[in-house]
Amino acid sequence: MAAIAIAPTMFRTMHITPIIVKAITLTTGDWINLTGIEGIWGGLFEVASSTNNTAPGAVAWEYGVALVNGLVTSTTATSVIIDGANAHATITRQVPFYGKCKSGEIIEVTGDSAPEDATATWTIRRGCLGTTAAALADNDYIEIMNQVTLASTPVGTVTGIVFPMPSEPMAKLFA
Repeated sequence: MAAIAIAPTMFRTMHITPIIVKAITLTTGDWINLTGIEGIWGGLFEVASSTNNTAPGAVAWEYGVALVNGLVTSTTATSVIIDGANAHATITRQVPFYGKCKSGEIIEVTGDSAPEDATATWTIRRGCLGTTAAALADNDYIEIMNQVTLASTPVGTVTGIVFPMPSEPMAKLFA
């Protein structure tokens, strides 16, 4: 009996196998696109070697961000327009990826009309990973969860470990 109660919890965490990342000659504002991963829960990055005599150590990072262009009141909407005013949105995006909305909803972006442009229409799946679909307001942010930018000042080789999100968007992790 106890195994029946434990098994679903155990299986929900099996996707959390860390992935090692290495990028060469990075500096502040550079991007790491995690191709083949829909999103990460988090990660740790550090400067392993420096080309600019910067001390090795931890590197601050953040997700890429896009802004919603216009109000999306329907929680069943299958597309959203992102705003070209946001500099992060100009970085090439790699679909499919998860987006974390300001409301906490996680969406899956399965199509991107212009992945290298700031303004685009995304084809989306709502309420992924057990989250609840919510309205999107004009200029709400969406974090691009398979894309990170370096927020501190490393120069050199950056290594890290990231924890991927499950590739099955309908998994009920937050239900």
